[in-house]
Amino acid sequence: MRPQSLPPAFNSSRIEWDLKNSPSHQKYEDFFKEENRKAPSVPEHFLKPQSLWLEIGAGTGQFFESLARLNPDKNLVAVERDRMRGKRLARRTEESGLSNFLGIRGNAISALIKGIPANSLERIYILYPCPWPKNSHRKHRWHFHPVMPNLLATLEPGGLIILASDQKFYVDEAHYVWEKQYGLEVVKVGEISPHPLNGLELFPEGRTKFERTFLGKGQPCYELIVKKPI
Repeated sequence: MRPQSLPPAFNSSRIEWDLKNSPSHQKYEDFFKEENRKAPSVPEHFLKPQSLWLEIGAGTGQFFESLARLNPDKNLVAVERDRMRGKRLARRTEESGLSNFLGIRGNAISALIKGIPANSLERIYILYPCPWPKNSHRKHRWHFHPVMPNLLATLEPGGLIILASDQKFYVDEAHYVWEKQYGLEVVKVGEISPHPLNGLELFPEGRTKFERTFLGKGQPCYELIVKKPI
C-alpha cells in the first residue's frame, strides 16, 4: 500500500522562483482574447459601483443564492466551469426568482480577461479551489496564475478577495504572494472564524458543501481576506 502523500509545505524560496519564472501574462491574455468562444459576461444592469460580487468555482450556486437573498442591495454573479454543476447553477438562477443573482456556466478565466469590466467588482469569492498539490501543477494555483493581473484589474479600489481552503499551505502561499507581489492589504488570515466580511456567522455549519464537510469532520479550514489598495 502506497503511503499517503503529504500536502506541500510553505517555501518562500520556491515561491520566489515561481514568481520569477511564471508564464507570460501577455501571451496568456492574447490566447484567450483570440479564442472564438464567448466569455461569460456580466449584464450591464448588474454593473453598479460597490455592489457587484463574483464567486469563482461556485458549484451549483447554493451559497451565492443564499447570499443574494440576504443582500438584496448587492448583485451576485456565480461562475462554474464544470458542465453538470454549471447546468444546475444556471437552472438555480431561473428557479430562484431573484433579480440580483446570476449563475453562469463558463470559464471564469476568460470572464476575467474579457467578460468583466475593470474596476467593477466589490468582492471576489474563491472558496475551496483545487489546491493543485503536485509540484508540477503549482502554476495553476490562483496566486501563481497568469490571470492574476486581470483578476485584480476587475476589482474596484478597496475591493476584496475572500479565499478559503482546507489546505494551510495554499492560504500561506496566497498570503505571501498577494501581499508581497501585488501589494494587497491583508485584512484577515488564519483559521476560518466569523468576520463581518466573510459571512460565516450566517452559515455556522459552512458556506459551501466542501466547507460543511470539512467542518463536520472537525478538520481545520483556513481563510485569507485581502483588499485592493484605494
